[in-house]
Order: sequence, then structure tokens, then C-alpha cells
Amino acid sequence: MTYEAFKDVETEVKDIVSNVLETVKTKSFPDYCLLLAHAGYQYENENISLSPYVIHSRLEINQDYTRQKFLVFYLNQYATLLKENICIDNEYKEYDLNIQMMIYSQIWESHLFLKTLKRIADILNGKPYEWKIPFEKPKRNDSSKIVPVPKATFIQEQILTPMSTGHQKMSNLLKTLYNRQLRNDFAHASYFIDFNTGEILSQDSERYKTNQSLYFFDWENIFIHTVMLSYHLSRAIHDRMQNFLTDNPDIEEVVVQWPSYKEPGKIHNLTLYPQQCAKEVEFCFRKKQ
Repeated sequence: MTYEAFKDVETEVKDIVSNVLETVKTKSFPDYCLLLAHAGYQYENENISLSPYVIHSRLEINQDYTRQKFLVFYLNQYATLLKENICIDNEYKEYDLNIQMMIYSQIWESHLFLKTLKRIADILNGKPYEWKIPFEKPKRNDSSKIVPVPKATFIQEQILTPMSTGHQKMSNLLKTLYNRQLRNDFAHASYFIDFNTGEILSQDSERYKTNQSLYFFDWENIFIHTVMLSYHLSRAIHDRMQNFLTDNPDIEEVVVQWPSYKEPGKIHNLTLYPQQCAKEVEFCFRKKQ
């Protein structure tokens, strides 16, 4: 990939992210505000006087912060190699490909990334904002036991399928980038990098066969698009929150639906006030006097 192609990918992804967030904003402004505020469910607040339904949760935001910092560092290094047209030998290339596979797997395992995409898909399909998104469920034959929801099932049913009727451009992008076989094989170290053919071979460790192969060029395109989506979706949501007062000068308050923690199943109307709080713009429960 050339540096120019790299920047073209970035522009393409940024445009799709911007368009999908504008569509969310038009579809449901209150839910758009909840998305910007990282409204979610904080299990730590269960069984105490505080509501588990929170906004601007640092626990939710910080859980992905370190990964995103590393991702930005890697992207900047990669862009420098392309810009300066630096050639690398096979040993470094192999190292780099392994790093890319790790990053790709982490992106599709990131709870914050997946929850954000699910919430967007839900809003675009006219569903209410989902505060609590579990990645576990009761075992089918024994409800007393909790088991993880398979990520492939979650991604297909909660993101890819609803996104196909919510936003065509984002849907097409996600379908191009998400590869269940690659994600599984990278996560379980079932692959082989073949420099003779210039391919990444996806291996079946049980049957000792190759499930699929991917040329380095095709992998690079998938990888860079995926990394750009992960980064720019997170960055756009952050920037839109910080620029909320200037982007929406006439909005002094927003009424959102807030689940009751004292009366399960009941929904309250809650008024939020966008305000400058120290260095951050946040939604507050009280208006400044």
C-alpha cells in the first residue's frame, strides 16, 4: 500500500463514520446524545444506592483506552514507513504481520467497540437505546450457570444483520472487514505466513488443512480499514461530545429515557444539560446557575 492509498482509506472511513453518526443524530437525537455520553450499565452499582444506569462512565471509557493508544502509535509508525517509502525485510514483515493479527483480533473482541456498533444499529432500526448489553447468558440446560455469548454470534445477530437495514455504507464496510474465520484463527494462533506465495494461510489445527488463504495485499487492505474504523469511530464520538455546545448552540437540555433501577421495567424521562465541566463537555443532571 502506498501512503496516498493509506490516506484515501482514512478519508473513506472517516466519511462513512461521519455519515452514520449524522444519520443516528437525525433518527433519534436523545439516543444520539446517550451514544456520545457512553451511557451504559455499571454492574458495580448493583445493590447499592447508586443507579447502575450511568453516563460518562470512566470504567467503560477507560477499558479501551490503552488499546486505542497502542493502535494510534502503531498507525503513526505504519504511516511513517509508507510515507518515507522504507522497505522492510521478511523477518520484520513477519513480525509486523503478527502484530497486525493481534490488533485485528483485539478490535473484534473489544466490548466497547462492539457495543457502540450494536447501539448504532439499534438506533438506526428504530429501537430504543440499549443501556445494558451483556456478553454472557444463562446456560441453556442450566440457568444457574452463566456462559459467554460467542462473539461470532453476537457480531452477526446484533451488528451485521441489523446494520444491513440501518445504514448500507456502514453495513458494506463491516461485511468486508469482519472475517469470522480469520478472527478465530488469529486468536487461536492457527495460521501460517508463507513468503513463497505471499499469503497468510488460515489453518485448521484439528484436521491439518488450510481453511482459506489471503494475499498480503488483500490482508493489508482489510487490516488498515479495520484499524481506521476502530480509531475514527471512537475519535468521532469523543470529538462530537467535546464540540457539542458549538455544534448545537440552541440545545440547552435533552430529555432522554432512563431505566429505573428501583422499579425494573419502568422508564423515566430524564433531563440532561450539556455543559462545560472543567476541560470536558458533559451532560449533567443539574443546570448551572
